[in-house]
This record gives sequence, C-alpha cells and structure tokens, in this order.
Amino acid sequence: MEPEVNLPETIVEIYDDEQIYNVLAITEFRPKNVVYIGTRKLKSKRIKNSLIACLRSLGLETKCFFYSTDMLSLNAIIDELKHICELFPGLVIDLTGGSEVALVAVGMIAKELGVPLMRYDRYEYRYRDIYNCPCAETLVSSPHFSVGAFLKLAGGDIKEHGHLNLESLDSETSEDIFKVWEIFKEKHHTWHRLVSFLQQVSKRPSDSDSLEVSAQTVIYSGDKLVNCDTLIMCELANAGIILDLRFENGRVSFRYKSELMRSCLIDTGICLELYVYATAMQSGEFDDVQLSVVVDWDGDLSAKINTINEIDVMLVRGQVPVFVSCKSGTPSVVALNEIKTLAGRFGGENGRAVLVTMAEVRNRDPFFCQRAADMNVTVIDNYDLVNDRLAKKLTAAARL
Repeated sequence: MEPEVNLPETIVEIYDDEQIYNVLAITEFRPKNVVYIGTRKLKSKRIKNSLIACLRSLGLETKCFFYSTDMLSLNAIIDELKHICELFPGLVIDLTGGSEVALVAVGMIAKELGVPLMRYDRYEYRYRDIYNCPCAETLVSSPHFSVGAFLKLAGGDIKEHGHLNLESLDSETSEDIFKVWEIFKEKHHTWHRLVSFLQQVSKRPSDSDSLEVSAQTVIYSGDKLVNCDTLIMCELANAGIILDLRFENGRVSFRYKSELMRSCLIDTGICLELYVYATAMQSGEFDDVQLSVVVDWDGDLSAKINTINEIDVMLVRGQVPVFVSCKSGTPSVVALNEIKTLAGRFGGENGRAVLVTMAEVRNRDPFFCQRAADMNVTVIDNYDLVNDRLAKKLTAAARL
C-alpha cells in the first residue's frame, strides 16, 4: 500500500500578472488558505475581489490573504516570507508565477527553513516537486474552469446573455439546430433570400407572441420584391422546423416550431452562432460553453455607465478560454481586432481568438488570412463549415 500523501492546507502564491497562474494551484489542491505575496498591486480592491470572485464561482471556500512588499528587494521579500511562514506553518510555496527576485528569495527561504516548493510544468501539464514537496507529483492535473470564472478573474463579469439565451441544450433543440444547419449548408447561396422574406413576414405583432405566419408569397421589402423560396420552406417543413405549411391562392401560411427556430430562420448570424454552440456542446471537449455572452469589463453590474461587449460564443477547455466571433458575411480586419482584444483582455496568454465566417476567405482573401495568422486568430471559414470540420477546428484552437 502506498503511503498517504497529505495535501497542503496553505499555498503561497507569488502574485503574477498572468492571472490564471494565481488560481491554478488553488483549484487543483483546494487548500484551506491561499496567501498572495506581491507588489502594491495587491492593495487594490479590484484585484483582491477578482481573485476571490473567481474562486467562489468555482465553489471554493479557500480563505485568501494578501501581503504586499517591495518585490525588487531581496531582503524585503525574505522578511515577508518568514513572517508568512510563522503565521501558516506547514505551507507550500507555488513557484509558477512571480519575478526572478522573488524566486531567488523563495529558494533561500526553502533552504533555510525547509519550506516545500512546487511548480506547474506548462509543457507536461502537471505539478512538479521542486523541493521537499512529494504531494505535487501525486496530483494528476485536470483543471476545470467556467466561462464566468475566467471573466471574474480578469475583473469582468457576465452582465447577461444577449439576443440568445440557452440555459441548456436538450436533445430535441440540438437536433433542430442541426436539421436547420444541414438545409442551410446545402442552400447557403440562396438562403439570404429566404431570410429577407421571413424577416418581413415574421415581424411580431406588438400585442402577440404568436408563431403563426400568413402572407403573400411575393412581397415588397423596401422597394424590392422578395419571393418565398418554396423549395427551402418545404424542406424545413419536412424537417419539422416549421409546421402546418400551406400554399393557397398565392399565399403561404405556417407556424414556427419555437421562438428559437424563428430567431434562427430570420437571422443568418444567429443560425451560425447556434450551430457553433451546438457543435461545441455535442463534441464533449469543453468544460463550459456559453452563447451570446454580454461581458461587463469592470464587473460592476450596478453602474449606470459600463464598458460592455457581446461575445457570440465562449468556450472553456481546461485552463484555455476560447472567444468566438461569428460573421455570416465577409469579415473585416476590425472583426479580427475586436475578438483578439477580448481574448487578450479576459483570457490572458491562454486566451484563444476564433473567427467563424460563412465567407470563403481562405482562397479568396490571402491577405486577410495572413493578417489573422500574424495576430494568432484562428479563422474557420465556409470550407471548414460545409465539410464538417468545425468541431475539430474548435478543439485544436483550445489546445495549450
């Protein structure tokens, strides 16, 4: 029988600007206490609250303590660490973050007092026993974060879900999304005509939530005539996405199966977002998948004036958050900059930016693709989508 290995009750974290490494060991070892030591930054309420909020969102009740000192003074760091060792006997120091001066100080303390040291191996994805810390080698690293935890860690928060809000994805809804997608994939060159027609005839009456529609098969949209695509409508009816479809005397009548299917059919962008969301969910490769996430940058949801952005789809796999922007048309460089900024701001060095588009950019716009590659933005275009490569590309984007 192997000897029992005691996990540490207290972990000391050398505060690092890369926020994931301030909480990774806490989520893995789940200690009673975590002690952060760093510069004057640790006096900031915003930083303290962000770390605590992240841990609480993951269900961890670990008590957090914060100590600040001159992190460029070897003596100051040593004195602070000795004080912490007296207050928290039996602690372990995590060397994953922090400056070179701090690491030298920790090494001197460890040698003098026999303090155990461990470090996360970013290449082997596991903790290593650096000095006198056998418990580090016994843990199989398998971090699980949520979308909300990553946003809170960066000082933000989920304000709400925007134009789409799916708390969960049941099998029937998932099947419906994929049924629409299969039809869309085959008819995507003419799909926009159907969308234009449905947008005009599906305008909801102000006093009704009815899903029923009755209209002429040829109508005006502004100064243009828009025809009902009877072929696609029949395919949607055969798939059970629209019900009670009838064509009589130059009119069409039908009923949407649900509010979600109406949203999906009258907006190509929503159709694409739902497909990305459902594909990521079905893949089973992600710890969390969220749709239409409205992010508040400073996490103060009560403020009247906030900086907010909407992320079409956000995924988390282990310690890697993936930020996905969906564009039904040809994307611009602005779209690249926007999703890259969000990935960097709320995901740090592990944040991944992905742009999904129905446009054929790979063969038609090499300059755009080169710019995306230079910015480290993964582009998933029409070729990938129609060849069912979305799940594979999303999973590849989420690798460390």
